[in-house]
Amino acid sequence: MSGAFGGDPAVKAALLDRLRAHVADDTLRFGATAWDGRGGTPLGVSTRGGDSADYADRFGYPLALAGLLDPMTAYAGPDRAVDAALAWVERVPAGADLSPVPERIVDLLLGEMAADRLAVSCRAELGQLYRAEASGTPPARRDWAELRRRIERAAEVEPPSSDARVALTACATACWPLTTSSSVLPTLIAVWLKDASRVPDPEFGEAVRERAHGMLDQIYRETQPLRDAGEAVDIPARFRARAPALAAAYEAQLARANARYIDRARSVPDMVLAHLAAVG
Repeated sequence: MSGAFGGDPAVKAALLDRLRAHVADDTLRFGATAWDGRGGTPLGVSTRGGDSADYADRFGYPLALAGLLDPMTAYAGPDRAVDAALAWVERVPAGADLSPVPERIVDLLLGEMAADRLAVSCRAELGQLYRAEASGTPPARRDWAELRRRIERAAEVEPPSSDARVALTACATACWPLTTSSSVLPTLIAVWLKDASRVPDPEFGEAVRERAHGMLDQIYRETQPLRDAGEAVDIPARFRARAPALAAAYEAQLARANARYIDRARSVPDMVLAHLAAVG
């Protein structure tokens, strides 16, 4: 296929018309890929099935990008999901070469997780495999597997939740051939979103965190016999009753962490769409 939409503006226009018709009929949904014969997610309604390889073949998007369509629109949130689904098509000129976009998204995410600084050699080797893949002489699958195993072993010796371990884990997650994987980008984005929970919270220091976790562990152990007997145990309520101030501080930091995660998730569509628009 000669670039996006096979270089044919009519193919792009027909796809947009299909999406807009589902928007008008309120049959465009967001979340896990779906098509029920009447409506579904953007990938589902675009292919009337939901196969990302079929989408790639029909519309000239790299497979790695096709697999990102439904996750991207799901992250957009209900007020922006329709606009994101339409922009995914609108911003790409017919005939555009989208092949560099998956690696550019990977580069951005690995940079966000400090792989260029904390996993220098692994990041360099991963880049070599990507360049070989783009050159038309793709590495053997064993080359990807061997590098991934070495990165995973390096990650295992780093302290849990450390910056270095996160950087190495991100590299291992990205260590798949982009031309044949439809899940590498959604999986790497999920790692980046999870990393939002590691952002330091100055209002909830490490000493307070240890006290809170220690008390929760104690309550969990104490109530094990009740749970073994099939009784419902409200551990948060017991925590609040035993240490109201500590429980309130713990719940407040959970709310802040959730807000950070949501903010980062909501940024995913803009990030992806900016890379798509840049090829035009």
